[in-house]
Amino acid sequence: MAVNKSTKANRINVVDPVYAILQSDTKEGTTYGEVKNLGEAMQVQLTPSLSAGTLYGNGVQQENISRLNGIALVIDVNKVKIEARTEILGNVYENGVVHEKAGDEAPYIAVGYKVEQTNRKVELIWLLKGRAQPISSSVQQSTENINFSTDSITINFIPRDSDKELRFFADSSNADLTQSQIDAWFLTGPSKAPVPNPTV
Repeated sequence: MAVNKSTKANRINVVDPVYAILQSDTKEGTTYGEVKNLGEAMQVQLTPSLSAGTLYGNGVQQENISRLNGIALVIDVNKVKIEARTEILGNVYENGVVHEKAGDEAPYIAVGYKVEQTNRKVELIWLLKGRAQPISSSVQQSTENINFSTDSITINFIPRDSDKELRFFADSSNADLTQSQIDAWFLTGPSKAPVPNPTV
């Protein structure tokens, strides 16, 4: 029987979304650019993309299988800064102005964020290879109350060419995850998942 190495922790908040431009993805490996801020997180929704199949024989199900082949991320933030907006959507930024053209192609990016939990624990997530759709936003007129406008980003993630990986996920409530791994999680792009420091 597997040993339970996780203590109790429940999700209470999402914070610190970041992104990194994917620079190359080949069978030799995947490389990323600098890790940059994506704004102040409000909400994250993940929806798996599945391939499913059912086999019947003698009038009953003989096989029923689902396989993960992608992940759709919708992340709501207070506001995407103009520099980040330009970079993740493949637009041109010049003299303080974003130039959006028909046919602009978003680059592949990785997106990471933290999920704060009870008992001072945290989940750490990197989604590894996806393209952002044009950012959705709505602005309302202020009436008796101030109505804030926010940005919503939809990104569809696919497996990397180098290793077919979609996501790195870690939880500090699990005893196997070390502090050195937690500290290193967002220092660089997710070419590899952080590993524990070797013992001396």
